[in-house]
Amino acid sequence: MLICDTHADTLYALQNSARDASAPCDVTLERLCETRPGDARVQALALWTGPEGLLGKDVGLIDREMQALCGLEALGFRQVRELDEAEAGKANYLLTIEGGEAFQGGLQTVDAFALWGVRIAAVVWNHENSFASPAVAGTDKGLTALGRSLIARMNKQRMAVDISHLNAAGVRDALTLSKAPIIATHSCCRALCDHPRNLSDDQLRALFDMGGYVGVNFYPMFLDASQKADIDTVLRHIDHMAELGGAKHIGMGSDFDGIETHPQGLEHAGCVYALLDRMKQRGYSDEAIADFAGENLKRYMAKL
Repeated sequence: MLICDTHADTLYALQNSARDASAPCDVTLERLCETRPGDARVQALALWTGPEGLLGKDVGLIDREMQALCGLEALGFRQVRELDEAEAGKANYLLTIEGGEAFQGGLQTVDAFALWGVRIAAVVWNHENSFASPAVAGTDKGLTALGRSLIARMNKQRMAVDISHLNAAGVRDALTLSKAPIIATHSCCRALCDHPRNLSDDQLRALFDMGGYVGVNFYPMFLDASQKADIDTVLRHIDHMAELGGAKHIGMGSDFDGIETHPQGLEHAGCVYALLDRMKQRGYSDEAIADFAGENLKRYMAKL
């Protein structure tokens, strides 16, 4: 089985000098390699641009994250650019970007990051930039002219447009403008938990209709108003997306190493089998579980 997770902030966590270095990250070599026979894990690792973007005070952030990535590769992590490159029992990773500030040096930087193997990038994080406005800002501004050009450049480079942090007007623009299906790498259902970072039923239907993809986020704040969650809470969001037509368009987008609390039973990357096993107990077919685990993402990436 192919098992994929479309978002983790492990690279930022590793370069963060304030982190307790003695505590393991949610995503580690051992946790990714503890697989069942024949299973291949692919973990997306995000280059995060930080709360101020790369034009702020932390201009060296991505450099430090890339140094952290080199450290992971020395341990045995291996990069894949296509999911059929994933090897069973290995710590395969897919490189992504969280925050369009990575591209504010000019649209030619999209080409440069594509050469590095970046396959997915978010046009915005939680602060407005020259491309778009975030969901948490509460604005109704759509993509800027530069943001529209960014999407065109990303389409040209087969780099998926990630709308997880984008506001509603920006999502509408992305749905209309992108020539390839878009992705929400780490989002949940607004109908089940009314947080601005979550997607409405209309947004989810539109994304599924265009052949897009959603990675279900494991952050309890996005899963339930109580900010407490367990595996069944995650499954409620999976069930809801499937009911909206997303059975062939959803998977995991854990947000590991970027969240301070976790659903009970999904505390780190070594726990994902607990979710898949619970899906089996709840009546999901083997095909549906395999789709959710990784086949849906593989089909999505082939559309870019």
